[in-house]
Amino acid sequence: MGRVTNLFWRVLVVSPSIWSHHGSLLRWYHLIVLILAVNLPLHAETPLLERTITLTVTQERLDIALKKVSQLADFTFSYSPAVVDVSRFVSHSFVGNTVREVLDELLKGTVHYKVRGNYVILTRAAASAEDKSTYSGYVVDESTGKRLANVSVYDPISLSSAVTDDYGYFQIEIDEPTAEDVKLAVRRLNYADTVLMISPGRKGLLRIPMSFDEDRLESLADSVSEKILRFLKTRVLKPQSANIRNISDTLHRRAQVSVLPFIGTNHTLSANVINDYSFNIFGGYSLGVDRFEVGGAFNIDRGDVNGVQLAGIFNAVGGRTQGVQVAGISNMNLDSVKGAQFAGMINLNWNTSQYFSAAGMLNLTRNDSRGAHVAGLGNVAVGGQDGPHIAGLFNLSTMGSRVLQLGGLFNFTNSGMQGVQIAGLANYSGRSSRGVQIAGLLNVSPGELNGLQLAGLLNYAKRVKGVQLGVINLADSVKGVPIGIFSFVKKGYHQIDISADEIFYSNVAFRTGVRQFYNIFAIGAKPSTFKDDEPYWTFGYGIGTAPRLSRTLSLNVDITANHVGRGENIEVLSLLNKLYVGVEFHPVKKIGVVAGVTLNAYITDDISAQYPDLFTDYKPELIYERTYSDDMGVKMWLGGKIGLRLL
Repeated sequence: MGRVTNLFWRVLVVSPSIWSHHGSLLRWYHLIVLILAVNLPLHAETPLLERTITLTVTQERLDIALKKVSQLADFTFSYSPAVVDVSRFVSHSFVGNTVREVLDELLKGTVHYKVRGNYVILTRAAASAEDKSTYSGYVVDESTGKRLANVSVYDPISLSSAVTDDYGYFQIEIDEPTAEDVKLAVRRLNYADTVLMISPGRKGLLRIPMSFDEDRLESLADSVSEKILRFLKTRVLKPQSANIRNISDTLHRRAQVSVLPFIGTNHTLSANVINDYSFNIFGGYSLGVDRFEVGGAFNIDRGDVNGVQLAGIFNAVGGRTQGVQVAGISNMNLDSVKGAQFAGMINLNWNTSQYFSAAGMLNLTRNDSRGAHVAGLGNVAVGGQDGPHIAGLFNLSTMGSRVLQLGGLFNFTNSGMQGVQIAGLANYSGRSSRGVQIAGLLNVSPGELNGLQLAGLLNYAKRVKGVQLGVINLADSVKGVPIGIFSFVKKGYHQIDISADEIFYSNVAFRTGVRQFYNIFAIGAKPSTFKDDEPYWTFGYGIGTAPRLSRTLSLNVDITANHVGRGENIEVLSLLNKLYVGVEFHPVKKIGVVAGVTLNAYITDDISAQYPDLFTDYKPELIYERTYSDDMGVKMWLGGKIGLRLL
């Protein structure tokens, strides 16, 4: 069959000239060659020793039998008669056996064979080393006879192991054989575990049957993450991943030393071994560690780590970590961490992180972050943050924060805060918050705030039970006090005040905030001066409080500062300050009448002639008048105010 295939290929490739006078046929020729080059399953792709043949020999010389084998399998033997006893007669029947199995039976283990190109070279079998025993063979499906690839074969004592190739073949060397039987454990995913006892020094190929176990059949509904992990294992670390998938046993060792993953004292079974002590010159891969692990570059553990783990670059743990992790760049854990983590750049934890984490850049936790976390850049918890979290730039939590968030730039929690948030720029706390928010620019709490908001510019909360202290304060409702230059409470205190006093008898003021503390923005004018070239006007700002005396009567105490101008002149000092005490009476809903007395203090620059003469219509009796050494003049008098208030 091999010769026919090769001949057919040679005719197609070497002799296209026979098609050349037919253009369409030539195009078909090129298409056929392309399809064959990609898809034709040539016999030569199968390794020589794995080619299967069917042959029966009855009392034939060995050299004749070997010739028939080579003809059936399409290769050539190369050997010396001094090595092979060709005059020996052999009898055997082979049905679908590999060349390896046929040679093992015909040569009885006395000859070693190796492949070079299309030749099988036979040499005298070398004596086995006294400290090693070599076993080889095939692992097959018990019911179908199909040879099984990716089967783990290992010695649980020495941890020597092998994985069958694509043709089900394995070869394993076992160190320090004893006089007792050798126990080989055979494992494959979805097959029943098999244990084979072998007598020391046994020769010949082993044939190990395995039975399919439906109870261990993997569900087709595996999660996406499991499929991704399986893909990486099978494509990146194929032989070792076969051991990981096949072997469910947990092996224990006091200590191990490795250069790289699977190159060390635990061999290719290192991913199935839990070590008390693990020393990795460059890097290592283990099932877990119970006391101490150090890696020059990295440590990788499939399962749990207990104790201390040190790495020059990174630690990666698939299970839980309890103890101390230190890495030059990163610590990564797919489960929870209880203990202390120190990383030059990032601590990454898929589950909870407890006690203490410090990173040059980021602490990132998929679930809750508990305990103290310190990061040069930021702390991120997809769950909640419970404990002091301190970062150079930001703290971020989607499920709430407790105790403290201290961020150089901002703090963000989507599900409320209990404790303290301090940020150089902004704090955000979703839902209800209980505690203190302090920010250089902005505090936002879209839910209820119980406590204090202190911001350099703006505070916002939907419902406030406490104090807002900032330039601007915004809220839906307040049970407490917003203190700032401007406070607006949707369900708070809003009034428009139309009034007259002894100086300006046409004034309008807007009051906003809450009764306990409100802001006043006021303007006024002297209508009698409107006919002049330079009319008199005023504007000002103030604060006040309005406690209720009864359902319809309130007390007002206001302090305001007003600039008094004449015409377009606003540069000269002309400041009228007022302390007002009065009452507010509401005879009907939405309308009030106000009246009260004022203590006035008018401060001017006496050397300037630009300030207006206040007392053009009425001159009150001054209770104090003085000019100070810096030419600042002060006049004080008692006055009054009356007006209407619209709610």
